Amino acid sequence: MRSLLICLILAFSFPSITNSCFFTPQWKMYIMNGTPDNILMHVRSKDDDLGKHNVTSNGYYHWSFCDRLDSTTTFDAEFWWGESYDCLEAFAKLARTTCDRFGGIGFRVVYCYWQLRSDGFYISPVNVSFPNPSWAFAKPWGSGGTLCSTHIVSNKA
Repeated sequence: MRSLLICLILAFSFPSITNSCFFTPQWKMYIMNGTPDNILMHVRSKDDDLGKHNVTSNGYYHWSFCDRLDSTTTFDAEFWWGESYDCLEAFAKLARTTCDRFGGIGFRVVYCYWQLRSDGFYISPVNVSFPNPSWAFAKPWGSGGTLCSTHIVSNKA
């Protein structure tokens, strides 16, 4: 009887296990367009292609997911802004270290925000107005480099 009571208490202690991650946090990612124009973006992981999205000025694209237990989940994003093209590891080491202050512990939600500006890409663990010290500059437009995954194969819209 005592063990049944303990099981019931534990079962009702977790209000929505089906909508949350068990051993890893649930990630909620936002890519916000802080440029004066629309931006076309394509977001994908090795397992999921989230498609292309036309994001208006001051608009955003959002997705959520559970990280793999071995922390190998990555999401890449490609961006077309007028004549400019760039790519970014939207969720990889930089997002983990910037946005997750508790090191991958489950049963919680981690928010991570990317801001696309005319001068480049910024990342923040909180959604605050730009400019703000919470926004860390990640890279300028057109730089490619280490923040582009090796499995992005094309820059064609």
